[in-house]
Amino acid sequence: MTRVLRRRRALRRAAVLLLMVFGTVLAGATPASAHPTLLFTDPATDTAVPDTPPVITLVFNEPVTAGPRALTLLDSDGRMVPLGPTSTAREGHVVSAAPAGTVRPGTYRVRWQVTGSDGDQVEEEFRFAVGTAVTGAGTTGAQSIAWGEAALRWLLFAGLALALGGVIGERFTTSARRENPRLPAPRSWVPPAALVGLAGVVALAVLLIVGTGTPTTLWQGRAGQLLAVEALGLAVAFGLSIVHSGRWRPWAVIPLLAVVDAEGWRSHANIAAPGWGGLLTGTHLAAVAIWVGALTHVARAVLAWRRERPAVRWVLAGYLRLAGWVFALVVTTGIVSALLLVPLSALLTTTYGQVLLIKLALVIVAAGLALTARLAVRRDRADRVRLLARLESTALVGVLALSAVLVSTPPATSQQPGPPPPRGQVVPLGTLAGQVGVTAQASDGQLVVRLTTPRRGDYYAPEAAQSFTLSGQLTSPHHESTPLEFSGCGNGCFMSTVDWSPGDNVLSLHAQASTWRGGNVSLLVPWPVTSGAAELARAVQALRTVDHLTVYEAVTSDTTTALPEPQQLELTGEFFAAQEPYAAGSAPIATRISRDGQPVRLALGYPAAATTVALTLDAQGRISEETLTDDTHLIHRRFVYPGHE
Repeated sequence: MTRVLRRRRALRRAAVLLLMVFGTVLAGATPASAHPTLLFTDPATDTAVPDTPPVITLVFNEPVTAGPRALTLLDSDGRMVPLGPTSTAREGHVVSAAPAGTVRPGTYRVRWQVTGSDGDQVEEEFRFAVGTAVTGAGTTGAQSIAWGEAALRWLLFAGLALALGGVIGERFTTSARRENPRLPAPRSWVPPAALVGLAGVVALAVLLIVGTGTPTTLWQGRAGQLLAVEALGLAVAFGLSIVHSGRWRPWAVIPLLAVVDAEGWRSHANIAAPGWGGLLTGTHLAAVAIWVGALTHVARAVLAWRRERPAVRWVLAGYLRLAGWVFALVVTTGIVSALLLVPLSALLTTTYGQVLLIKLALVIVAAGLALTARLAVRRDRADRVRLLARLESTALVGVLALSAVLVSTPPATSQQPGPPPPRGQVVPLGTLAGQVGVTAQASDGQLVVRLTTPRRGDYYAPEAAQSFTLSGQLTSPHHESTPLEFSGCGNGCFMSTVDWSPGDNVLSLHAQASTWRGGNVSLLVPWPVTSGAAELARAVQALRTVDHLTVYEAVTSDTTTALPEPQQLELTGEFFAAQEPYAAGSAPIATRISRDGQPVRLALGYPAAATTVALTLDAQGRISEETLTDDTHLIHRRFVYPGHE
């Protein structure tokens, strides 16, 4: 149904262009308005840009004359922001000026004054907002592995395992040395292991800052806060492991378990099943860490005490009893996690499922080696036990590495659940990021963003798989920036929890697609909002009664290219309204996004067609400006009615 609607829309757009050509041939040039009309601006009116605009541009319907200070830029407090000299182009149809320096995030007004061909001066203003350019990697909807994050996460897991398991393993060697004080004490790896884990956390924090573009993510975002908890836990564990000659080392278990708990909270399982999913992952990680670290410590003791057969049997017996319990925990929690995150049909067909199967195979191998070592201990074959311990350690290091890969890979659900239904009034917004369509729905406490790309070739053929990546940041009316943490909600769908502030919020996004050009965009999200259904119905009714109007239209399919030349269309209101998605005077989502005392602005959403429309109404309640966005086009329109002054 959506494809048919898009095809009809394309045919209607072609019909409008044909009518424009036909009308131009019959009527020739239309007479100039009494005053010049501002058609389009860049940045567009009541929108946002992700960074300082290189130039502020105004496009008029007729040649104008502009002085060297025809444009003035004011911040939200009314202070003047320096601009370069004003210039004109396209025979006086275009007026522009460049900011003299960096424009900070916030809301701005542009006042302009030009002289028309009739000698009269026209003076008005429009506003736009500047957000924050978002760089780096973001959430991806594809089943791809973030190898950089996986390597750093493995560094963290390795340090955590050697520290936590090392503390547990030292209990076996300490009890053996109580029986035989002549045994040399194996050097503890807990302090250096804690530092290794801490280095991994610091590197992950740097990666997060680079990805979001701001260090505030470390204390404002959930991912940064969890990394801070992990860094604190590892630092405290390091301190406890070295003070008083290591006598406080057993207490290091407590901060190390806090690190495990933080990993549980950030896990895929906790997103799928909040609370018990995090507990499940934390238990699984703790069991694997104890298994790896305790084995490593015991293997080193066995090597150092190889001539002391009773001591070797003592520590191996204690470790093997522990290994049986942790193996049971690893298998049980691993199976439950797999059932929670991976449909059986996706085990062999997704990256996550394939990595999980390899990890399961290594766990089975490690368990088999542990069982074989237990039999070798009973037969007093020390050399064979040492070999088996080294092989088991190698297998468990592989298990840790694959665990790091799994937490850096999107879950392998065969179909990600859609976002929860919006709460309260919805603000539908749309734009293009390069060639990538961006549709956003802001509702109470929630943001849902959907990315789309154009179709190539046969429109009715199956659509090629597309990998999308999205990262974002929110700037409040008080100029406080907060990184957004997105989770997937389907192909090209991303959602985030957002606390909207009263006023104009600037939403900055960095959208990418695997085979299409993406980029940075910003959207202005006013809050709170009210329903605009009544204003829409009246505006469409007023449009239908107009016998003749002039529509200036500029269409682009790639926002990285220059502003297109506007086209002039001479139409009847009835004909134009019939071509629009709001022809019936209604929309699935109709929201008034302007405050009282401002020109009425409406945001319309058509989720089934991936289309949004932003309308500005004049003092008579008629449509004066329109911005329509679908998955392939960004269309700006300016309406001029008879008798326009």
